[in-house]
Amino acid sequence: MPTYQDFPTCDLCRSIDLEIVHNDDFGPMTACSECGYTWVAKYDELTPEVTITKAS
Repeated sequence: MPTYQDFPTCDLCRSIDLEIVHNDDFGPMTACSECGYTWVAKYDELTPEVTITKAS
């Protein structure tokens, strides 16, 4: 029986190609590299393996 990984996905296009960016007003945000949609990061999307970049 196959096992499925539970990766965070984009709420708009369902891509798993996401990155965490820092916004001065909202704090850590998740940005989709596929469609560009951005939302406030959820706790389960913040893992120790994530590289945080500061968006201007």
